[in-house]
Order: sequence, then C-alpha cells, then structure tokens
Amino acid sequence: MTTFGDGVYQYGGVPIGGGMLPAMAPNARPVFVHGSLGLAGADGYTPKTPVKTLTQAYALCTDGAGDVVYIMNDGSSTASVRDAALVWAKDNCHIVGLCSPAINQRARITPPTAITDDIDAYTPFLTLSASGCVISNVSWFQGQSENKASVGVKVTGSRNYFSNVSIITGASASTAAQAATYQLQVTGGENVFEKCYIGQDTINRTGANANVRFGSGAADVAARNVFRDCIFPLYASGNTTLFVTATTADDASRWNLFERCTFLNTSATAMTAGIVWAAGSGKLFLKDCGFYGCTDVTAADSSLVFAQGPASGVAVEVGMFKGIDIAA
Repeated sequence: MTTFGDGVYQYGGVPIGGGMLPAMAPNARPVFVHGSLGLAGADGYTPKTPVKTLTQAYALCTDGAGDVVYIMNDGSSTASVRDAALVWAKDNCHIVGLCSPAINQRARITPPTAITDDIDAYTPFLTLSASGCVISNVSWFQGQSENKASVGVKVTGSRNYFSNVSIITGASASTAAQAATYQLQVTGGENVFEKCYIGQDTINRTGANANVRFGSGAADVAARNVFRDCIFPLYASGNTTLFVTATTADDASRWNLFERCTFLNTSATAMTAGIVWAAGSGKLFLKDCGFYGCTDVTAADSSLVFAQGPASGVAVEVGMFKGIDIAA
C-alpha cells in the first residue's frame, strides 16, 4: 500500500488486472474526480475535494511523475465524468475507476448529454499519445447522433496497459452506419489490453466499420500489441461490418496478438468475414479465440493471419499456429 500525506493509503494499492498499480515516484500525487460532487475550484488531491472533470484532473498531473487519477462515482450514474475530447500526452500518468468492475462501468467518461450533434468535438474521444500509462476499470462512451464517423479511443503511444476497460462508441444509428467508425484505433506499439470490453451491440451496425482498427492508412504502424481475454461485441445489419481491420500495408507490422478473446456478432445477419488484414501488414496471431456470427474469420486463406487451437468446422493443428480462413 502507498501512504499519501492525507492518509489516503487505501487508494495506493488498487488491483490492476493480475497485478498492482506501479509504485509511485516520491513526488507523485493522487487526483480525485467526481462528476456530480466535484467542483471546478477544488484542489482534487483528496476524496473530499474532487474536481469535476477528467480534463481538470489531467491539468493537475505532472508528466512522468506517476500521478494517478481516481474516478469516483455513485454506482448508477450514466455519466460520472462528463467531459470533452482529451489528448492524454503525459507519460506515466494513470487513470483508475473506483467502481464495480463490471461492463460499461459507472466510472464513466461521456460527452455531456445535452450535446447530440457534435461528433467532431468528441472524436477521437481519448487520444492516448503518452507512454507507460495504466488505465483501469473505467468506461469510455460516445453516443453522439450526428451523421459522421467517430473513434472512441485512439492509442498512438506505446507500452500502455488497459485493464477491464469498456470502450463503446458509435452508439447511435447515424454513426453506426459510418465506414470509419471504430471503437478502438491503435497506431502505437507494445500496448496490452486485458479483460476489456470493446464494442457495442445495442445499435445495428450497417457500415463497413470495425471494433478495432490497426494503423491509420499512413505510416502509423502498429506492432507487438497484445489483447488478452477481451470481448468484442457487435450487432451487424450489414455483412461488411468487421471485428478487426488493417486496411493498408502501412497499418501494422511485425506481429500483433489476440489471446483467449471472444468475437460476438449476435444478429441474424452473418458477416462475410470477421477480419480484413491487408497484404504487407505483418502477422496477426489468434490464440484460442472464438468467433460467432461471421461466415469466415478471413474471407480467403491468409498467409498473415494465424490461428492456434481448435475452431468449429475445420481441423486446426492443436498447439500450432496455422494460417487459414477459419469457418465460424
């Protein structure tokens, strides 16, 4: 446990995935946020004096210091921390939700409910350009109804760790029809996502969009990213919707890995393929993953997409990665 000057020692040892929050540096500080009880003029450094928004909390953090932003909630609020789009550019600064570790947690970051038609101001909703950050037990939700594409979380930094994070965007019929709507976009490298919930199945998705996009169609090459024990839900009304995509050779390189992940399309419309992986995009490894609601994992045999472990409808060499299009 870490003991702060205020005696708030209990927040220093919040479990993060399979481990603990990294030890704080000598000058690191906790910052507390509460969407309804926080005040614009509060100092934010104790649970009794929280600030109101994540933007305010970020301003109190010091680059590289190991500061931790704790998001408080009342257990049922639909918008614990209403805020604007945010670029998180300070290395080694962390975000932890103090709430039940459920799906769509109520340590939640959303646009203000009064704003329904300003996608441009909320995409990407979070850009994580920093490195070495831990984000745990929070929910990012973007449900603006403007007829434009949106991105929930974009990770351009490296060596960040997401644990039990929900990322839900495109949660309106307008954005769900857009081809460039992505729950998560990764252009950085060596990031780890564990036990995350990335996607939504409450709105029919009709566009050629994806839960996860690697790269950005430029020289932003995602490499050595790991997804472990994550769930990727969607409800497809069109067969071009995807779970994962890398659309150009510049989108990904080396390798990226999904391990023990579940890809769920629960509609009656089967997707043609769950994954589109462009030639030249490095290797994509699927270890003990399950796909539901897509005709094939890839539309044709791929020399870049590899699976390990048994899958329904096809004989896969157990214990070996094998490049193949895999029947759903």
